[in-house]
Amino acid sequence: MKKVLTGIISAIAAFVLCVCVVACSGGVEGTYKFSKMSVITGGVNVDISVGEKFMGVSLTEDAFVLTVNDDNTFELVINMGETNGVSGIWELKDGKYYLLAEGNSIEVVFQGNTAVFDMEGTKLELRK
Repeated sequence: MKKVLTGIISAIAAFVLCVCVVACSGGVEGTYKFSKMSVITGGVNVDISVGEKFMGVSLTEDAFVLTVNDDNTFELVINMGETNGVSGIWELKDGKYYLLAEGNSIEVVFQGNTAVFDMEGTKLELRK
């Protein structure tokens, strides 16, 4: 009986270890597209989701597209009436992710399939 119990506990421990390795090994690399944002404008908080209009522009999922590459580079394309983009490098430092471009650095929180930016009163959420 003791051997059976030890075998079951070992099997459960191995399964939990495999699940943890798979869950933790998921990288941040991939393409993230616009999901929603919150903007503070004129002291008022405005929430905008994909498909809604903001300042006369209908925001599709391609309004903001972040591509994070496995070679530590990224590209952010913004398409709100006209298309603009910025590219640079990303790094993981002290457990936090940062995008670095044109002398600027911004922290990005990656949670599962979501990337969240919080910049000067604007919170932007992108999804894979």
